[in-house]
Amino acid sequence: MSGNREHHLLNIEDETGKRTIPLDAATYSIGRDVTNAIIIHGHGVSRQHALLLRIPSPNGYRYRVVDGNADGKPSANGILVNGQRVQSHELKDGDEINFGGSVKAHYATVSMGEAEFIKYLKSVNYHSIKAVPLTSTITQAEEGGDDKKSAEETQLNATPPPLLANATPESAPAPKSSPPWLLIVGGIVIVLLIAGIGVVMMNRPPAPQPQTPTQMQ
Repeated sequence: MSGNREHHLLNIEDETGKRTIPLDAATYSIGRDVTNAIIIHGHGVSRQHALLLRIPSPNGYRYRVVDGNADGKPSANGILVNGQRVQSHELKDGDEINFGGSVKAHYATVSMGEAEFIKYLKSVNYHSIKAVPLTSTITQAEEGGDDKKSAEETQLNATPPPLLANATPESAPAPKSSPPWLLIVGGIVIVLLIAGIGVVMMNRPPAPQPQTPTQMQ
């Protein structure tokens, strides 16, 4: 009994280069939006451009490419299979798919054992997409939020309280000065001294005036 089984591949060529994606999930969304399972970049590619749907076949299963998103909204520039514009097409080995007029992909099937298939993937520009993209995107967003929150908490915890953060040698508390009551008493004494001097000066008798010759007679 042979251990070979049929494997399905999508060989993509877009603005980012060439890559090979093994297909085994029931559904793949294709487009330029990051929430798609298969992200493609090129002029004329819609955010959600097409779907790949796994359908049963006598030898196992095949994939059908469908223009548009899961809500039935068609892409802006459509898809071509082997040069013909289609809304839906059951793919066969060697079919060429064109998304929006700029991104090419080739659907291929190979019959290999698991070990041989893994070795084959290592020889090509293999890209794995094992996680469901929408779930993966949400999870990453949540994790990013947690990371951001954690970073903020760390920064908050690491920031010293304002009084400590602003404490510098220049703003450090000055040595204790004399008690306030000593300053008050000293001020009163000075005021009294000045007042006393003023009173003494006012009560002094006037200096005698020199007499003129007329007054002396």
